[in-house]
Amino acid sequence: MKNHTDLTGQVFGQLTVLKRSEKRGNRGARTTPLWECRCTCGNITYRATDSLKREGNRMCEACRAAFATKKARQSAGYVGGTQLSKIMDARLSAANSSGVRGVQYDKRAKKFRARLKFQGKLMNFGSYEKFEDAVAARKAAELEYYGTFLEELHTAT
Repeated sequence: MKNHTDLTGQVFGQLTVLKRSEKRGNRGARTTPLWECRCTCGNITYRATDSLKREGNRMCEACRAAFATKKARQSAGYVGGTQLSKIMDARLSAANSSGVRGVQYDKRAKKFRARLKFQGKLMNFGSYEKFEDAVAARKAAELEYYGTFLEELHTAT
């Protein structure tokens, strides 16, 4: 029988080893003993010795999922809950029929609507009889929201 080092009380990344567990994990055709660990978020998880000592797997599943989401959003260009490429991109979506981003014609109301999505929130800036008024409302909203956000972003960097 192997002499196993006691990892109780040791910290590996976000995981603190509480005790050796009765659980075993599969490693191909064999099994290996697992350690009961508490993540900094409070979740309990079970890890093998080699998993604890290896870089990169040192948090619970919930924290790992949150970390992966955060990294994906960063690589997609999200800052402060807003995707910068969407603000900078002047191209229209294929679904746009008005020719101006954020301006749609509401067939039921028979009016043009000005809208803006910013930091995950869809905001409405009114319905207008004239297309030009809806465009002006959308442009004013862009200046108010995007302008302030971009100014703060530039001063922070």
